[in-house]
Amino acid sequence: MEKVAVSVICTSYNYEQYISVALDSILKQKTNFNFEVLVVDDCSTDSSRTILERYKEQYPNNIRLFFNDKNKGLTRTWIDICKEARGKYIARCDADDYWIDEYKLQKQFDLLESDESLLWSNTSFNIVDENDQVIAEDVFRNGPIAYANTYEKMLATKGMTLTSSWMVDTKLMQEVNLVIDPDSVDDGFPMQLEFFQKTKLAFVDEVCVAYRMTTNSDSRPVSEEKMLHRINGLLKTQLEYLAKYPHENMSEIANILVRHDAIQEERIYHLSKQISELTSKEIPFEYRFENITVYFEHPEKGFYQENVLQVPFTSHGKIRISLPEGCRKIRIDLSEKPSFFSKVQLVSDSSGTEILPIFSNGIILSNTFIFPNPDPQIIYDIPELFGNQLKLEFEMFEIDDIYSDDFGMKVLGQKLLDLKRKQAHTENLEIENIQLKRIIENQQKDLISITNQYHNVIGSRRWTIPTKIINFFRRKK
Repeated sequence: MEKVAVSVICTSYNYEQYISVALDSILKQKTNFNFEVLVVDDCSTDSSRTILERYKEQYPNNIRLFFNDKNKGLTRTWIDICKEARGKYIARCDADDYWIDEYKLQKQFDLLESDESLLWSNTSFNIVDENDQVIAEDVFRNGPIAYANTYEKMLATKGMTLTSSWMVDTKLMQEVNLVIDPDSVDDGFPMQLEFFQKTKLAFVDEVCVAYRMTTNSDSRPVSEEKMLHRINGLLKTQLEYLAKYPHENMSEIANILVRHDAIQEERIYHLSKQISELTSKEIPFEYRFENITVYFEHPEKGFYQENVLQVPFTSHGKIRISLPEGCRKIRIDLSEKPSFFSKVQLVSDSSGTEILPIFSNGIILSNTFIFPNPDPQIIYDIPELFGNQLKLEFEMFEIDDIYSDDFGMKVLGQKLLDLKRKQAHTENLEIENIQLKRIIENQQKDLISITNQYHNVIGSRRWTIPTKIINFFRRKK
């Protein structure tokens, strides 16, 4: 068996529409060393297994497949699969991301091999949407995500180095896996904090990875309950690491926190200003040249522009929707501007049953939908028992006339958005306040410890006897 230099690990759960793109990007890597590809599926319920087995048949000498008998979650799955790595280094590519530089592995391998003290490397990346359209280029250079390249930045801002860009010494990775919490809501966060304690981060300042922003991912769940669980889980990790490594630069962490808070305040101000401008410039219905667009999910491409149903925008109406073969999920874009609907209902023709949405970027109150932001969207999962023929019924509030009965709903919607924004901001402040209190408490403990040590020293015989001798000779003078 030829020696393996790098073990590329790809973890996947229900990513049938993305896994092929990820694997193709890995298999296209050009290197002067041997690398293996370990793919682990965390008990997916879609057709991922069939896709993976097809790749195994096509690349029997390159791919090793692993299937969890039950869903373990990302952190436990990652810890277990790393035990199977045979390479000197582990490179990571999550199944919903992919590599866009064919020499990514080679560049990172050469960098780590150039200095034996280097054990961890990452690269810059682009953010892409579900249809591979670039949302943000060279993110660490241009934003919107700050490059957390120190322990202090990582802990204070819950930043990222992008796991799908990593190459890490295998022994270091396995060592860190033994100390992180297997129930962590985000395996990458504690791993990065541990890496910073043990090595410095070597950066390839080139765009090598596409980081895909998808709906209902681990880091951006649709469910409010899951999102709150994630927020609280990250806070728990922050507090644990404040206590675990109390000798880190606490003043620098506090400095980053207060500056981060100021940036968030500025963002909230600009966002509220934009929303105010948008809602104050609402265009009357008769001048709105828009379409209502229905996107049909494709098993491999997701929602994409070529597979849509479009009808001219109206303030109310009914739309007949026929699902293409194999399609069980649709996305409905009701308009392109902030909108307020008194009724939105998707009904199955065969059973007459209303189908409830699984996601919306608006505020839902019964059948009322309030969209204070541009590009209103609703996503539905359509179980097979509801058939392929659907009917969408919708009606907008008459909110453009200040004297209409519905104008109050527009005001209410705006106030509700403001309250939600203030609530989110308050929660962030509370989290950061807890962190600052923890920092202050640790600093007070350090001060007490130093004070006690000082008194112990000046009260000891080694200190008092020489002091008395010095004072005796001073008096003789």
